[in-house]
Amino acid sequence: MPQQIINQLENALGDTLVILSSIPEEKLNSVPFKGSWTAAQVCRHIFKSEDGIDQLFNAPAPLADRNPAERAAEYKNILLDYEKKMTSPDYLVPENIAFEKEKLKADLEQAKEKVMKAVSDANFNEVPTLEKDNPLQGSTKLELIHFLAYHTIRHNHQLKTIKEKLN
Repeated sequence: MPQQIINQLENALGDTLVILSSIPEEKLNSVPFKGSWTAAQVCRHIFKSEDGIDQLFNAPAPLADRNPAERAAEYKNILLDYEKKMTSPDYLVPENIAFEKEKLKADLEQAKEKVMKAVSDANFNEVPTLEKDNPLQGSTKLELIHFLAYHTIRHNHQLKTIKEKLN
């Protein structure tokens, strides 16, 4: 099971790069409809959610006293419900600036490399320490991989919707 979700995460992160590459530079920072982020902001949000998370996977942590995939289905149900509007924690909200496509791509590629290396070496049964107000607190490393995969898939869906609206 862990290899399947790791592959899904890798594919989702790769899809983000493909979708980003397919959006013309001149439309990347355009707001497609009221209340939406731009495609660039979605990509920046994905990057911010991945940046540094490799350290979380690399750090030793206590072992879970439960099934390490217990919350995986919950994360899938929440994140892949595209009808449900969600808000991002402030620290993951993208800046309201114009982003350069090549910089976004480079950042996402670098984050992908680090994340994939970290998850492939992780002990999936460990429960890393997160801040008390973090909604993922108490999740195992395996559940965090699920979260990252579904989070990325959700935002790839959002990117595709934005791309369609911009055409």
